[in-house]
Amino acid sequence: MTVRFDLAKLTKSVGRLPSESEEKFAGLRIGLVNNMPDGALLATEQQFSQLVSEATGGRIKLDLFYLPSLTRGEAGSQILRSRYRPVAELYRNGIDALIVTGNEPRAAKLDQEPYWHEMSALIDWARYNTASTFWSCLAAHAVVLHLDKIERQRLPAKRSGAFRCELQDKNTALPNSLVICHSRLNEVPKAGLKEAGYQIISENSTGEVDTFMKSTPSRFLFLQGHPEYSSLSLAKEYRRDVERYLNGTREDYPPMPENYFDEPATKLYARFQKDTEKHRSPDLMEAFPTPTLRNGLSSAMASSAAAIFAFWMKQIAEVRGQQVMRQA
Repeated sequence: MTVRFDLAKLTKSVGRLPSESEEKFAGLRIGLVNNMPDGALLATEQQFSQLVSEATGGRIKLDLFYLPSLTRGEAGSQILRSRYRPVAELYRNGIDALIVTGNEPRAAKLDQEPYWHEMSALIDWARYNTASTFWSCLAAHAVVLHLDKIERQRLPAKRSGAFRCELQDKNTALPNSLVICHSRLNEVPKAGLKEAGYQIISENSTGEVDTFMKSTPSRFLFLQGHPEYSSLSLAKEYRRDVERYLNGTREDYPPMPENYFDEPATKLYARFQKDTEKHRSPDLMEAFPTPTLRNGLSSAMASSAAAIFAFWMKQIAEVRGQQVMRQA
C-alpha cells in the first residue's frame, strides 16, 4: 500500500540542534561499532559521521571500532586495519556514547549468528558504561533479544522504502511526523516491546514500530529504520538485489522500495522487471534505469535524520548531567 504524505510541509517541521546548545558537547566522545557488510562500511561510517558532526556543530569525530568475530573479505579487512580498532580497545578506554550498526542477516535466528557472543558482550558493556547507545536495525533486534528475550519476526516480504512515521509520545522532543528509510527482513513486535517496558517513540501507518527507547540504565535508543541513509542508499540496495536475481544468487525478483522513486522511474523499473523475468541474464544490468526520487523526498529524509540525531544528543546531555549531579 502506498502511503501519501506532504513532503514540503514535513520538511519545514523538522530541524537540527540549536546552535546555542552545541557548547554542551565539548569534549564528548562518541564511538561507532560498524558491523555493516564490506561494501557498505565506508558509506555507513560517512553517513553517521556527518549526522553526528552536524548535530554537534562539527565538534565530534567518531572513534571507530569493529567486532573481530564478524567475517570479512579482504577489502573489508583492509578498511578495518587502516581505520578501525577492535572492540576490546573500546572496553579498555571507554566512551561517552555509542552507535552500533546492524548487519545483513545470515542465520535464521539472531543468537545463531557467528558474532552473537561478541554482540551480547557489547550490549552488556554498553548498559553500564555509556550515557546512551544508538542501536540500528539488526543491532536493535539483538538488544531486545538479549535483554528481554523478545524474538524478531520474519516479514512476509522485505520492508524497503521511505515511510512516514508518526510520533506516539507527544512529550518527546521530536516532530509529529518523520520520513525514515526502512530496509529489513524482520521486525520486533510492538506488544512485546510495550510489555517489557520500552517507550514507543514513532511508528508507521500500519502500526510497525520505527523508533523506541529504554533506560537500561544507559539510555538506549533503538531504530528499526535507517535515518542515516543517504537519498540514494535504497536505490543502491535495490540495484544490488536485482543484480543478485539476475546472476542467480537469489531466486525471487526484489520488491521495489515503497514511496521512493518518482512515477516515471517507477514505470521504468516495472518494465525492466517484466523484461528481465522473461530473459534472465547478468548482462541486462547494463540497461538498469537511473534512479530519480519523489519530489522533495531527499530534503524530508535529511531533515528527519537531523531531528533524530538532535534528539539523541539531548538524551546524551541529559544523562551526562544526571551523572555529574550524582557525583557532586
